[in-house]
Amino acid sequence: MEIRLITHKDDFEKAYNLLNQNDYPLSFYEYTLKHEQHHDEKSSKLIGVFNDSECLGTISYTITPCPQLGRILEVRETHQSNIKGYKALMDFLDTLAEEEACHAIKINKNKIDRMSVTIFDKIENYLKRIVQ
Repeated sequence: MEIRLITHKDDFEKAYNLLNQNDYPLSFYEYTLKHEQHHDEKSSKLIGVFNDSECLGTISYTITPCPQLGRILEVRETHQSNIKGYKALMDFLDTLAEEEACHAIKINKNKIDRMSVTIFDKIENYLKRIVQ
């Protein structure tokens, strides 16, 4: 069993096939866009548990700075095919928090963000950045 950061298209396809596409609001393209900027500190990163070539589970996380607690490892989504994948992911969270120098772990229950940001939201965010 191998746990690694998902960066290749083949691994994204295996991870996306793990999801129930009827209930999951993002398309494959949106799912890949959400996680492919893994070098950016603010974007979501995707870690997968692989057994041979099969994806058993995934964790989508971000690092959030907090003035009181320091860095927080915020788990946005977890998906798994069986209990073996879930156990491997939960056991890996402590190691991941230590590697990312985080002081706390926050887990959201499958918070799925839609990537349908309107042009007005983009303009508003741009103007807020200019003013600050």
